[in-house]
Amino acid sequence: MNRDLAKTLPDRASSWAIALTEQKSVTGTQDETVFGPWLAAQLREEPAFRRADIWTIEVGPGDGRHCVAMLLRGTGRSTVLLTGHYDTVSTRDYGELEELATRPQALTRALRNSLMDADTPAARLARADLESGEYLAGRGLLDMKAGLAAGLAVCADFAESANAAGNLLFIAVPDEENNSAGARKAAQALPGIYEQHGLDLVAAINLDAIADEGDGSKGRIIALGTVGKLLPTAYVVGVPTHSGFPLNGINAAALAASIAARVEWATELTEHCGSSPGTPPSLLGIRDGKAGYDVTTPATAFATFNVLSYRRTPDEVLDRFDRLCAEAASNLLGDLRRRSQAPDGIASLARPVPLYRFEALVGHLDQQEKHRLDAYSASIADCDLPLPEKCRLITQQVWGLSRLRPGDRHRFRLDTLSSDEPFRRAGGHAAESNCHANRARVGRTLWQHHRLRRLFRRNLGHELFRRGCRVLARYRCPQHACLERQRALATPTGSRQRADDQYRPVGSGLPYAA
Repeated sequence: MNRDLAKTLPDRASSWAIALTEQKSVTGTQDETVFGPWLAAQLREEPAFRRADIWTIEVGPGDGRHCVAMLLRGTGRSTVLLTGHYDTVSTRDYGELEELATRPQALTRALRNSLMDADTPAARLARADLESGEYLAGRGLLDMKAGLAAGLAVCADFAESANAAGNLLFIAVPDEENNSAGARKAAQALPGIYEQHGLDLVAAINLDAIADEGDGSKGRIIALGTVGKLLPTAYVVGVPTHSGFPLNGINAAALAASIAARVEWATELTEHCGSSPGTPPSLLGIRDGKAGYDVTTPATAFATFNVLSYRRTPDEVLDRFDRLCAEAASNLLGDLRRRSQAPDGIASLARPVPLYRFEALVGHLDQQEKHRLDAYSASIADCDLPLPEKCRLITQQVWGLSRLRPGDRHRFRLDTLSSDEPFRRAGGHAAESNCHANRARVGRTLWQHHRLRRLFRRNLGHELFRRGCRVLARYRCPQHACLERQRALATPTGSRQRADDQYRPVGSGLPYAA
């Protein structure tokens, strides 16, 4: 379509909106990479922009994505910035209509037909909107190619105005749906643009849409100011243990989940502004630090959150976030103490979980370690990774360099079944037979040396674990042939059963050492 024939602002905006939507640009795809140069070419071909300065700004060396900039000069230095993103989310959620996702007129017709039997209020409202002729459907049309189209329509009108006062700078950026790499690059480039072209920025307009689930009237407004977005993260360090002995550790993933549950929709982080109720915080992602599946509980976990603010500073938000994390950790440890049912308590669960800000961890580093951290951070910055993952890796690095630890390993007494329990007794006999067989095969006795008698005599419960149990094995057969008759390391509370009845060394007549 020749947009030069569409002289009114609405017609120009509609023409650009459809053209931009028809050009796919899903975040992270090749379509996003080619969109920037394509848009620059379209602007250069537009008759209204024949005197405009048009160029692209590469997001990063070898990145392939570009910001698209266009400067329209009027008179004077005063300049208004019009900006927005051109990338979109995936089209997969359109299902059978995915092929029509970037064809607004065809998609609108198809959706309207699919809603003929609408039986819910939301579906009936959608059908009425589509039948009114005032709405077009399309992936990225609302978010936010229609906004870019509105900006381009204004730019065309400005370009054709005689002796227009001021200047318009239009910048379209990629990657808003992921890491905002395009907006970050544009922000870095702006001071040089102003200096090179002799511009004074007097206003910036974000061309994005405003959500309105009503009749649309509240979406047709101009919003002044901005909403601050923070991405608080929690790097949780636990004490890993075999999942068969969960009381011997603290599960980092469980602790992170407790924090996530406490922060979700927390009123303490929901800031109100006038009549606006504010947007509650929400979890964006949570993962453990394991590279694959095994039966060890996670040693670390990482959670990221979305927090919006109007007037609060980052320090104020983080102070509130810290308090919620501390409360969540305390509540979880209290729950674990009750669930453990340890008769003599679990001292290690009585200690509060320490919380550290990133800068506090850096404060534990010496100068050489800080240089190592700076070098590592620089290498991560150049990687093609999502911003939260970069944060996780850098936080993991500074934690390791700090030499801080989550505290002494948690150790708990585990009650055992008495040795006259049939299954235990049968298992013991099987282990002993196995050991005798291996002794005959390799000509060497298997033996274990326990330092337990004195500890059992005192019946110290979990204190036994603190003092430790030394188990020595000497053999020439494969390690898996050495089967302990009993794996637990303590007798039931109050038991007067002899320790050597329950822990007699397998395959030897050696006595216990005191």
